Amino acid sequence: MDATMERFVASLEAHMTAEDVVNLEACMDCKRCGDACAWYLGTGEEKLHPTYKTNFVRDIYRRYMTLEGKIAGSLGLIPTPTTDDLREHMASFWHCTACGRCTLSCPAGLSTRSLVRMARSAYTDSGLSQENATLNSIIKNLETVNHSFGLTIPHVLVRYSLFLCHQDIELPVDIQGAETLFVCPSAANTRIPDYATQVMELLNAANVDYTVSSQIAETGTEADHIVVHHELARKILEDWENEAERLGVKQVMVAECGCDTRSLFFEAQEILGRPFKFPVVLFDAVLLEAIEKGVLPIDKTDKSITLHDPCHSTRLAGQGDLMRELLHACTTNFIEMTPNREYNYCCNGGAGGLRLPENAPVRRQVSVFKANQIKNTEADYVTTPCVVCMLTLDDVCKTYNLGKQAEGERTAIMMFEVVYEAVRHALERTGQLDRLRTPKQLRGRNEEFLRSHSSSGKVVQFLQSSVAPQILTWLDNDEVVKRYFKAHPDAVAKLEEFKAVHARWAERGDKIELCPNIQRRVPDAVVA
Repeated sequence: MDATMERFVASLEAHMTAEDVVNLEACMDCKRCGDACAWYLGTGEEKLHPTYKTNFVRDIYRRYMTLEGKIAGSLGLIPTPTTDDLREHMASFWHCTACGRCTLSCPAGLSTRSLVRMARSAYTDSGLSQENATLNSIIKNLETVNHSFGLTIPHVLVRYSLFLCHQDIELPVDIQGAETLFVCPSAANTRIPDYATQVMELLNAANVDYTVSSQIAETGTEADHIVVHHELARKILEDWENEAERLGVKQVMVAECGCDTRSLFFEAQEILGRPFKFPVVLFDAVLLEAIEKGVLPIDKTDKSITLHDPCHSTRLAGQGDLMRELLHACTTNFIEMTPNREYNYCCNGGAGGLRLPENAPVRRQVSVFKANQIKNTEADYVTTPCVVCMLTLDDVCKTYNLGKQAEGERTAIMMFEVVYEAVRHALERTGQLDRLRTPKQLRGRNEEFLRSHSSSGKVVQFLQSSVAPQILTWLDNDEVVKRYFKAHPDAVAKLEEFKAVHARWAERGDKIELCPNIQRRVPDAVVA
């Protein structure tokens, strides 16, 4: 075999577990797994059947990794897969979201998902996945700037600060001794940072003792689940642990992201070869506890809402009950779709389905099952605790004309948006909206502390540096910023303030300690 196939087989040998051997050896090729796969059912295409992938992995395993296969292959008695065969089959491993639904239909309970992940890793280790532009960009971005979409930390923090400053909201940064370290997944801080300011507001109102880090802005979702690059995933997990140790926190928080939920609760130990060093809490669990304890007041919404179970959160991490408890706490008109929980159809966007643009035509075609699930509930909105699911469902709702919203309003919404609406109404009714603005760790602090540890202080540091011109130009052209300005036309003035801060520094060397009109009114009172 050539060098590429050698690397591919070496990767399989390095990562294959006893369970994987069972998955390969015990398959009866009954093809029942196809009964659960939307990608196959929606197209009837044999190359999208789960066994198209697993049979190919089995052929490689038997030819190159078993004694019988090595002998039989050398005699020409069994097929000998080549690197050309690897290339021919490669796309099929990303015409799949590794959602695990196929295992439910397997009489032996075998995991196609595990074999797909193992094959993706082998494609990455062999160098073949880098022949795909998107997969290559994810790897190169993580290797160069530690962010799968290629954003630097100044890009992430300055754009967030633009939205936060416009709304007079603060974010705690690099605070030693905070209880919880919160790291936002790359899809969220790239695709929906304008929506996700509500996450910070909810944490502030819930009196959560948290901080974010100015050193990491990536949770490893795409490294672990799309390219399945074990070394990059390990590095990101270790960076997360190192930051938690540096800041002296007690635990880390997982945002509303299905893949991160699976990674932190299950795959981290496999990737690291040991347990993750810190306890892990889910954002939604923190909110539910605050509601149940009476810290977060709720005025339930009467909007009709159905729930999409993210495969990686529910089927693969067992968090379905948590989602429902939170929705029942915040809504009066929650409608279950059918099937639901672990039997729910995948959104078809996770683990690369949405990220790879070439998947779009087939992804939209096979999403007819998800569209019919949503339509049959007759709900006005579909919610989910996963940003990739929400983005995919938004596309599905537009493709299939679902929902009854006005132009520009989304049918697909994040679960935190449902909670936020219920909380904000309650706070507004009781005259407590200020609770949304300031995090626990910034209340009653002096200006020196705010300069170093608030988002408004951090943004000034970036604006008074050489990175500012490039970031300001990027903000002018960024589609997410344009979307925010369309919804909030007065926010354009805040960006002009940012530019003025940089201009004063660049032209005259004027040092501004806190951005004009950004310094917060930071109350001493602590929410009970």
